This record gives sequence, C-alpha cells and structure tokens, in this order.
Amino acid sequence: MVRMIYRVRGCMRSWGVLSNGKISVCTQPKKAGFCDTIEMRKFLDWSTIMALIDWIEEKEINYWDFSKTLSTGIHKISAYPATMVPDMQNELIRLIKLEDSSIENILDPFHGSGVTLVEGEKNGLEPIGIDINPLANLITTVKLQGINKNYIKSANKRLKKLVQDNNFKFEVHSFNNIEKWYREDFIHTFSKIRAAIKQEKYKYIRQYYWVCLINVLKKYSNTRSSTFKLHVKAQEDIESMVNNIEEDFFYNIETHFQYLPEYSKTKKLNIVIGKSEEVLSMFDECTVDLICTSPPYGDNSTTVTYGQYSMLPIYWIDRKDLGKFDENLIENYSSIDTNSLGGNSKRNRIKIDSKILENYLSVISTDKHKKVKNFISDYFEVLNELVRILRKEKYLVLTLGNRRVDNQVVPLSDITEEYLEKNGLKLETSIIRNIPQKRMPRKVSRVDNSSVESMNQEYVLIFKK
Repeated sequence: MVRMIYRVRGCMRSWGVLSNGKISVCTQPKKAGFCDTIEMRKFLDWSTIMALIDWIEEKEINYWDFSKTLSTGIHKISAYPATMVPDMQNELIRLIKLEDSSIENILDPFHGSGVTLVEGEKNGLEPIGIDINPLANLITTVKLQGINKNYIKSANKRLKKLVQDNNFKFEVHSFNNIEKWYREDFIHTFSKIRAAIKQEKYKYIRQYYWVCLINVLKKYSNTRSSTFKLHVKAQEDIESMVNNIEEDFFYNIETHFQYLPEYSKTKKLNIVIGKSEEVLSMFDECTVDLICTSPPYGDNSTTVTYGQYSMLPIYWIDRKDLGKFDENLIENYSSIDTNSLGGNSKRNRIKIDSKILENYLSVISTDKHKKVKNFISDYFEVLNELVRILRKEKYLVLTLGNRRVDNQVVPLSDITEEYLEKNGLKLETSIIRNIPQKRMPRKVSRVDNSSVESMNQEYVLIFKK
C-alpha cells in the first residue's frame, strides 16, 4: 500500500490506496486521532472540499493585502470610492472554481464599479449584479459590454471634429446649483462635449464616452478631492484651474477602449439598478452558484458617501443612456445615500436578534443606537435574501470592515458570522487583510467635533451553505 501525507488546518492526514479500491484515512490532530476506510469516490470528494481552506490558509501572512497592486487597465477607466482589489478577487474566484468546477454564475449585490463581476467573467462565470447607484451601473455596464474596437476609432474622429468645430451649435447644460459646482467656462466646454456625445447613434458607444468623461467632470469641478462628500474648494483653487478639459477627455476616449472586451450584440447583461433586498426578492430560490461582495460597512452618510460622489457626473449624463431606475434616486445630491442601507428612507425593517449587537449598543451613546440598528436591520434583510438564493454546497464570500461609531468599533464581521450561522451557513475560513491602497476617506464622521479614523483592515469571510 502506498501512503501519502496531507496537512489540513493543523492536522496531519495520511492515506493509502488499498487493493479493493478503497482508501484508508488516518487523521492525527493535536489531541487525538482516528482511522477510517472510505470509498475512493468519497475520498476524492473529501479531499477536494478541503482544498479551498488549505489553499487560503497556506498563503503567507499579508499575502492577501496585495499591497503592491494598483488598479490598472480596465479597472482604471473610471475612479470610484472604496473599490475591491482586482487581483485579490480574481485569486479568490480562481481558487473557488478550482474546488468546484460546476459553478456557472457569480452575483455581486453591491457591485460598485464592477471589479468582482469583471474578474468573475474572466474566470468564465456569468456576472449578475445589483447596485443602487446609476453611475456604478453605467461604469460596470461599459466594462462588461465592451466596445467595437474598429468602429470606436472612426467614432472618436467624428466626436473630436464636432467638439473642435467653432460653428457647432449646442445647448448650454443646466441643473440645480450647477454654477456652484462648475466654473462658467467649464460649463460651456462640458456642454459642448455633452452635445457632441449625444450625436453618436449607438448607445453603447455613448455610454463609453460618458464613462470616459466621469474623471474629467470630477477633476474640473469645484468640489474638494480630499473627500467623497460635496464640499466647495477654496476660491483661489477654483480660479487657478486651467481648462484642459478637451485634451483630457480626448486622451481618455482614445486610450481606455483598448482595455475593454470586444462588443457583441448577442451578449445580454444581467445588472440592475435598485435596492439589493428588493431586487433579490425577485430571484428564485437556490439559483446562484457563487456570491462574492463587499457590502457597505455602515450607512453612507457616516462612512462612504457613494451618492454624493456620483451626483455631479450623473447630472451631466444624458438620462436615456443610464439604466432603468426610480427617479427619486437622483432627486437631490443625497438621494442615493438616504436610500442606501441604514439611510433615512422608509423601509420595512426586520427585528434584530443579535447578542453581539446588544453588547455593542450597551457601550455607545443611546442617541447613536437608531442609526446602527437601522443599518444592521437593512443589512440582515439583504443577508436573508442571499441565503435564500444561494445553492446548497456553494459559497458566500463577504469582504467587511469594522467601522467606528461613538469611537467604538462596530463588530460587523462577528455580527455577520453570528447571523449567518444561525441561518444555516457555516464559516469555512476567514482572511484578515490590510487595506493600504483602497480609495477611502482617512477620517469619517465625528465624535465631540473630532474626526474619527477610518478603518484600515478588512475581513474576508467565506461561508458555505
């Protein structure tokens, strides 16, 4: 009999192939051991199941930080707050697929700029996405649907010719408080570009142009770049900006398309704008093979104001080139944030059953309780739906951060583990990673008029149903 050694989570497992086609398995953990004989097929199932845990836990300390990795290529075409690390997502998905080759689709119910969905598609999975932010939906749509790389070159020439034509007639764009957020000459230049984009006949090309314009709209706005919230720059900083809008935009449209996949008319995208729990409620049970996401760590107003960050570009983009969504989401500069998890919009909030949360609430001010409980309630509602739609024996991967409220760390990772295990999922393994490169504000919210430090670590929790 040939004997082999295999280490699993602090145990030494050895096995030998017997003449009758069965396997002798011996385990020697720290305290006690056991031996058993199992069929070859069952052994192969067992050894495969253990593979993902081993592959993850055998990585070096700080491997999952990807500290030297920067967003490049397709993930650099438009900035977005607190994006996932592409290399990390790709590696996690790759390892999960190595373990379970039957996985066909991947869901991210808070897809943001689409990092996880793009990396999932690179690994041969059908991407399914949800986000409440129309700008996030647009960026992700462009990354997934791609571009006709022959047509775009001629389209770019036509667009540039229009923008540079002094006789091109266009309407000066306007929206609420536009003069507060853009200099008059910048409004004129952006309005001309906007009118030229609208002349393009193909929607997917227009959408590409809008995404190429996002970074330029942010760069030449009057809002500070040091925060995702809308705060006006100092007047001297506004006046010192030089109008290179056309040059910057032309560079983007002539560069970014090379990173995108080839466009196909037959490709159908499954990404939706809306509240995650509402969209998920329309999914059939046990229809998703892999869920991989990074939910908000708290209500947007005191963590990352994705909505405020996005509203200026949204107000410039032609409405017909954005996806379908409730117009109330863009009613004002804070609408997206107030409609997100833990926001002030009315939701049918579920009852919270969490000892860990109860213990946490006991050490913070009473006036902070409602905000924390509202967020956790909305968050649990999403988790309920994720558990329902995930197939049995499949994985849910959550990347979480433990923020501070009242200068006390909210144990979101522990609360999540407690809740999901009560609802039939098992925590297979977890990763703690530093987040040196993540685009997040260094200070968020305030306690006694002092800014609170933002989180600098994340927890990747890998559950199995």
